[in-house]
Amino acid sequence: VGGRPVSAVRPVWCSWQPAALPPRVLTRLYVYVCTRVQMTTEAMATEQMNGNGIEESIETSTALVRSEHYQTLLTAGLPRKVADKLDEIYLAGLVSHSDLDERALDALREFNEEGALSVLQQFKESDLSHVQNKSAFLCGVMKTYRQREKQGSKVTDANKGPDETKIKALLERTGYTLDVTTGQRKYGGPPPDAVHSGPQPNSGTEIFVGKIPRDLFEDELVPLFEKAGPIWDLRLMMDPLTGLNRGYAFVTFCSKDSAQEAVKLVRFCNCYIYYNLFL
Repeated sequence: VGGRPVSAVRPVWCSWQPAALPPRVLTRLYVYVCTRVQMTTEAMATEQMNGNGIEESIETSTALVRSEHYQTLLTAGLPRKVADKLDEIYLAGLVSHSDLDERALDALREFNEEGALSVLQQFKESDLSHVQNKSAFLCGVMKTYRQREKQGSKVTDANKGPDETKIKALLERTGYTLDVTTGQRKYGGPPPDAVHSGPQPNSGTEIFVGKIPRDLFEDELVPLFEKAGPIWDLRLMMDPLTGLNRGYAFVTFCSKDSAQEAVKLVRFCNCYIYYNLFL
């Protein structure tokens, strides 16, 4: 205490009747005082010293961190727990307040608290790296949640989606973009200028692809179709209830010749996909 070892601390007795206390009581009282002094000294040392022996002030409580839009969420009528969850998504950098329009917040407000929290959790766990319209994507998640509720099915995690490492490698190789919504994955449209710098193709350049395995995605489809010629876009239809594709897609090529070549390519390759050419 005050820089002195505990052994140097001696009890200071009150002036009133110290001699009236028996020696046995005085001994116990001395031990008690020394013990309390030792505990206080250790607590002070722990509070003022870090692992390197440097004096620091340790924060005893952590204030909640909120984004600048937290109050706006409350003003919009969202329950506090729902506002907390959405603000958590803001702070994580997954989406910004400007990404969500009034329609999305209004739709979220119509859910009960439990439903809204489930929707936001699914939204948070979704891969948003290729989602351009995050507000529409959130509305899609809400729509899917209601559909599952009507069917009486439990809302569970979606099935395994595409291999994002392979998707990223594909986009880096081709320079195309990928826009993901709850009902569709759109690759390209338009393609990079290095591939095609002309106007959008006319009729006769789009093919319909059916009987696609449900767990097939762009990383396997694009290499097949680009053998026929430059691709304008590929639209893979998705089932939001399962997270898998619906078994069909539309592919638009930059020229009619490429579209016709795609049909020939698959017919003579004994492929498991059949095509119908839109003229």
